[in-house]
Amino acid sequence: MMKQYLEVKEQCRDAILFFRLGDFYEMFFDDALTASRELDLTLTGRAGGDKERVPMCGVPFHSADGYIERLVHKGYKVAICEQMEDPKLAKGIVKRKIIKVITPGTITLENAVASKNNNYIGCLCEKEDVMAIALMDVTTGECVWSVCAASVSEDTILDILSVYEPSEMIYSRKGDHINSVMAYLRNRISQCTVTAFDEQTDVDYEEKASEYFQQTDFAAARQAGMCIGILLTYVREVMQSDISHINSLEPIDNGRRLVMDASSLRHLEITQNVRNGGRKGTLLDVLDKTNTAMGGRLLRKWLEAPLVRISDIILRQDAVEDILSHEIMRQDMHDALDGIYDFERILTRIETGTASPKDMVALRESLASIPQLKTVLDGGAAELLKRLNSRVSTHPEVYDILCQGIKDDPGVVIRNGGVIRDGFSAELDEIRSISANSHAYLQNLEEREKEKTGIKLKIGYTKVFGYYFEISHANTKAIPDYYVRKQTLVNAERYITPELKEFEVKVLTAQDQMLVLEYKLFAQIRQQIQAYIPAMQETARSIARVDCLYSLACAAHDNRYIRPGLNKDTVISIKEGRHPIIERYLKDELFVPNDVTLDHNDHEVLVITGPNMAGKSTYMRQVAVLVLMAQAGSFIPAREASICPVDRIFTRIGASDDILTGQSTFMMEMREVSYILKHATSHSLLILDEIGRGTSTFDGMSIARAVIEYCLKHIHALTLFATHYHELIAMADDSQKIKNYTVAVKERGKNIKFLRRIVPGGADRSYGLHVARLAGLPDGLLKRADVILADLEAHGNAAVPAIRPAAAAAPVADSLFVSPVLDKLLHVDVTSLTPIEAISFLYSLQNEAKEGSGMK
Repeated sequence: MMKQYLEVKEQCRDAILFFRLGDFYEMFFDDALTASRELDLTLTGRAGGDKERVPMCGVPFHSADGYIERLVHKGYKVAICEQMEDPKLAKGIVKRKIIKVITPGTITLENAVASKNNNYIGCLCEKEDVMAIALMDVTTGECVWSVCAASVSEDTILDILSVYEPSEMIYSRKGDHINSVMAYLRNRISQCTVTAFDEQTDVDYEEKASEYFQQTDFAAARQAGMCIGILLTYVREVMQSDISHINSLEPIDNGRRLVMDASSLRHLEITQNVRNGGRKGTLLDVLDKTNTAMGGRLLRKWLEAPLVRISDIILRQDAVEDILSHEIMRQDMHDALDGIYDFERILTRIETGTASPKDMVALRESLASIPQLKTVLDGGAAELLKRLNSRVSTHPEVYDILCQGIKDDPGVVIRNGGVIRDGFSAELDEIRSISANSHAYLQNLEEREKEKTGIKLKIGYTKVFGYYFEISHANTKAIPDYYVRKQTLVNAERYITPELKEFEVKVLTAQDQMLVLEYKLFAQIRQQIQAYIPAMQETARSIARVDCLYSLACAAHDNRYIRPGLNKDTVISIKEGRHPIIERYLKDELFVPNDVTLDHNDHEVLVITGPNMAGKSTYMRQVAVLVLMAQAGSFIPAREASICPVDRIFTRIGASDDILTGQSTFMMEMREVSYILKHATSHSLLILDEIGRGTSTFDGMSIARAVIEYCLKHIHALTLFATHYHELIAMADDSQKIKNYTVAVKERGKNIKFLRRIVPGGADRSYGLHVARLAGLPDGLLKRADVILADLEAHGNAAVPAIRPAAAAAPVADSLFVSPVLDKLLHVDVTSLTPIEAISFLYSLQNEAKEGSGMK
């Protein structure tokens, strides 16, 4: 047996081998050491031919799925070696064979992958300075691809990987550029398992790939054909099953989608928050009102890759508005969608032969809800709803098969039986009847034989001889020819008949027969359904789109969102916009809305100054998120808006370092800025926060100013630029395309209150000490900081004459931070005050003045 194990293990050196021995999967040698550590299993040993015992551990085969899932999620591959014959009938060693290998990118076990997340496996190929990438979700049957020049792969491919985050990656024809991608995977997506693929020179992988997809789709993917073919070949080999359900092929089309790099997705918290990478506190969390797992997965894709074509966006907006404006339609749509399970993944398990009885019931209930959904969609006026309705089918043939074949409440696992409905198979019904009514059958047979033969007899049973007719010697008459003597007793004879023998065989093997026949019938039902899988996949994908539109409509209704207008004038104009995430989680106070105008005429770059914690970063993120929402087809939190679709959103926000690659915070900042300046266009939106903060004041200020000038001269992107370098507000005097904005602050002596309002103008200082005071630094420290600041300001004026704002700018800044005393004086009607009221008013002004000066 150990020799057989080692021969099998040689076929899967990079996988943990689950070797079937009776009712257990056993692991030996290094696999046992690894599995016992990762799964907390007891490590034992057994004789293996050497002096030392072989390390060994195991898990029950009927509960192996949970253990396999845990290993795969840790990045291991698991090879399943099954017994290929009945051990009771085998002569010598039982024949065993690897029936499949489960890897992080090909796992299809139920609940192994989060229901609203995709699980991608990818392939990377480099050929003649062209890099091709293909990504596939085996659980849903979809495949996407892209090609680029190898020289720019470090940007293009890495952006794709950051969005799709594959759990497994294979590669072929390794070159220098692939090496850099592998390094990225090790450092950034460490949970991704990487495998080299042994490409066969005599195999036409492109031809293999063409067999899975429609010719029109594959013709567009010819450049990536070999890469797609290699990926399909690998998946087919490890799964050891039919994978014809993988039939959706789409390009990663940057011409039809807004491109989001990894940094921007992270900074804006679109689908993962910056704290722990979780879902809470993200835009997806706010907008996801989907009822189905299929819709939840698609909504994530919509947010990670919004649209750029106005016509496409309007189609979604019309559908969302149609659902939003009809309360009854929205409620009926919810009721219909609520009964639909994740049958996109159920279809995959049917195709690969791993579907459970519960999957069949879920598919049947899903199909039962589709007619109700189509009735709701029949009432939709929006063009997109009509298109989706035409692509949703009820699949009555499959529904009838499932209704006739599967019980309403079947057993959990097929091997335990109780799955096939009564009346589906006459053979199964007979076996069940024999098993359940054997006593009644024997009584009936006994009475028939007495009447037929005229002999007084009785039916008996022993474990040794089985069933028999017993006839005493006193009642012996002419025994019919079909009675065969089985045993002679002192006072009686025992006989067997063909009918009784047949019954004996049936009743003694009924349970085993039932299980075997049920499994056979279940497999037949599964096979019948496989012919309908492509059509049902189209239905599932269309239902997912309906669910996404429903979700956006519900979010708009619940959060008071409005439909943004769209324009081709490269103008972003938002009135009283609100940040959807912060607004959702803000409990103690109301969110302060703000306006924004960006265009290529006189608002191309907005320089935003003001103290820390005042809301500059929130404001800029808000603009980016609202633009992204609009391009995804969502309504947005604002009073009104007109937005031009942008081709890319770039963000440079926050401070972080990269310990693994040895890059400091400032280096990371500069790399991100370099990436932005390299890829941004005049149709992009740039969110730049505190450029230059990681180095000395003069160095940082110089870089910040140079970045603004470079954007104005070479890129012409719509730009929001927040900075603590209030000296930069002077740049607005030199260019009409720059406008200064600041965060309004109410100042009382050495204390400030953030008003969260973005207003025209520039701040004349950064209010760092005020924020430090709010943070609770010791008073003695703050007083010393005041002294140091005054000294630095007194001796630093002459150092930066070219960057300091012009004297004319000071009144603008002063007007933004006026004393409350002056504010009251400006707004009081002195002529209407009585003498007593005037004295009282003067007294209150004096108290305010004392507070502001620190005298009180």
